[in-house]
Amino acid sequence: MTGAIKQSLAAQAADLASGATTATALAERALARATEHKALNAFVALAPDAVLAQASAADRRRRAGQALSPIDGVPIAVKDNYLTEDYPTTACSRALPDEGEGIDATVVGRLRAAGAVIFGKTNMHEWAFGATNATSSVGPTRNPHDAERITGGSSGGSGAAVAAGIVAAALGSDTGGSVRIPSAACGIYGFKPSYGRASRHGVLPLSWSLDAPGPMTAALADIPILLPYFFGEDRNDPATHGAAPFAALPEVGTPRVVHLVGAGLERSEEVGLAVTQALRTSSALVRDHELENVESYFAAWEAILHGEASAYHAGRMERNPQAFSPATQAHLVAGAQLTAVELLQAQRIRARFVDLLLRGIGAWDAIAMPTLPVVAPRHGEDWQEFGGRRVTTQDSMTWFCWIGNLAGLPCVSIPVPVNAGHLPVSLMLMGRPGQDERLLAIARWVDRHLKGTR
Repeated sequence: MTGAIKQSLAAQAADLASGATTATALAERALARATEHKALNAFVALAPDAVLAQASAADRRRRAGQALSPIDGVPIAVKDNYLTEDYPTTACSRALPDEGEGIDATVVGRLRAAGAVIFGKTNMHEWAFGATNATSSVGPTRNPHDAERITGGSSGGSGAAVAAGIVAAALGSDTGGSVRIPSAACGIYGFKPSYGRASRHGVLPLSWSLDAPGPMTAALADIPILLPYFFGEDRNDPATHGAAPFAALPEVGTPRVVHLVGAGLERSEEVGLAVTQALRTSSALVRDHELENVESYFAAWEAILHGEASAYHAGRMERNPQAFSPATQAHLVAGAQLTAVELLQAQRIRARFVDLLLRGIGAWDAIAMPTLPVVAPRHGEDWQEFGGRRVTTQDSMTWFCWIGNLAGLPCVSIPVPVNAGHLPVSLMLMGRPGQDERLLAIARWVDRHLKGTR
């Protein structure tokens, strides 16, 4: 990756607070880098005048001693399935949303009220219904580490924007890994909250019972800075009823980590070696555990995803199915063929799966796996081979990540050390439902050990 700026959101906020930089300077640099990296195709919409106007307003507030928050003036990019009052929302599809224009998703509105500079809309896999970012009305995104490689999806534009140093943070959404997949492929950090902890209001759905919005950042320490704008009750999202606001990270001792392995959880030799070494380096108490019947649990996740997506898009499919890409059409047609009995069976399997993870695999503080079983595939590759398996590139991207969505667990993707010139590899940690702060504290423990800064 050439010329990437590794400055974190926390560092940008600190420089703004100290007067070492201005919001206008940050915005101008971000705009310049967006132009420099235009070939990545990370952005769907970007209005320089609007960005600079937001930054100028933030600078006036700081000069008057009236900064709205520590992130007042920091540029943050937004995935194109979040409603935004100042940009159109297309979900990177010609089958456009029915939702109203000129309003902000709850998370975007909270960030805007904190003075964050809403920095354009990022490319995504059409309607978030895919994990490669290859299917988009504006074309695929390209990986900053190697333009011949995919970013992963569906939040691929957000991943590329952060990895290329255009912005320090971006918003994504996650139904089967769509925050974590591009975070891993692009070598950045990504966090999926517990189901119902973060507001989905104004985030165009893919699957109501699986979706979770989350941040993608240049540094792990940036995630706790952003989560207060995601967490807590939102009267517009019933799933957040009783949701706790974000709290300080607790102190944790040596974490007990269950490393899931076995049939259905294979990984390439390259990824397996990197993740195994990372777990050894982490100083956590790690034990391997084979998870049985993985294929049946995966099938339940896939059925729920397809069924709910087809229900949401039924009107658009009836009015104008040709507006969708052929790949998305095929997914929606398949979901519409599922019976009520099949969906109820999938939900029963889901309940058994949650019980298995929470009570059936012994005591644990975190569950660990690679985020992806392979490094970022090349554009145009339809198949991946690893661990004696031959699977579609789409399925390889969700190979591990679906587990956190089916069970509603908080998940974090952490880049692990690789040799110079190698593509990124990431470790995924999952925590117990609602214990997002504890998971992040464990992730901090692991990340510090990986960096040798404990």
